[in-house]
Amino acid sequence: MNLRHTFFVFAISFCSVVQLQAQLDKIENLKEDDSKRIRFGYFLGLNAVGAKMEYKPTYVSTPFRIAVKPKPSFDVGLLADYRVNEFLNIRFHPGVAFVEREITFPFSKNDSRFTKALIERVVKSNYVRFPVGIKLNTRRIRNARPFVMGSISYNMNITSEETNSEDNSSGNFRMKRDVYAWEFAVGTDIYLPYFKFTTSLHGFFAISDEFVPDENSNSVYTRYVASMKSRGVFLRFTFE
Repeated sequence: MNLRHTFFVFAISFCSVVQLQAQLDKIENLKEDDSKRIRFGYFLGLNAVGAKMEYKPTYVSTPFRIAVKPKPSFDVGLLADYRVNEFLNIRFHPGVAFVEREITFPFSKNDSRFTKALIERVVKSNYVRFPVGIKLNTRRIRNARPFVMGSISYNMNITSEETNSEDNSSGNFRMKRDVYAWEFAVGTDIYLPYFKFTTSLHGFFAISDEFVPDENSNSVYTRYVASMKSRGVFLRFTFE
């Protein structure tokens, strides 16, 4: 699922929710809901996470580039929301994100040194996530309230293989366990008769380098790689 497909799914989902909300527009649901100081909920979501790669100078006509293609995956989690005032909330929304990426090294399949399994990999990462965000709300419009949210997060990649002695020469793509990131989200809270339903689109931008070079400093797989930072989109459905 590339970013264009993710935005398309979000648009369809958002339009469906807005259409549902319009049917209920004559009735203002959960009138006392916003007066609660603390709220809890859970979320389900889809994600497409790739990576921003940076490289060292190669001084050759064909630069070394690793292709990183995101694959559609999913995430789940909980949330705790503290209401500061009508327009400001502080939100803790931890979860687990299951991420898959297709990684292709720029080597020829005709080169006897490299098998297809060494050139093309599917790298799976399971992130235990701890984001804390500031949520800015508009005024409630009948049964809807749009918002934007900025978060910082600590993410633990529990399948990073960072300490594994086997590296790319054995087909093992290693990444760092600890990842720090900032996130930005836009969405709309929909007040239904018995609960609040939210659709939101989140951008994920790692600020720490996740790349682990091979043991051999002259490894053909990693010697030209300077850094790797995850970039992704999360489509989230929240129930409160």
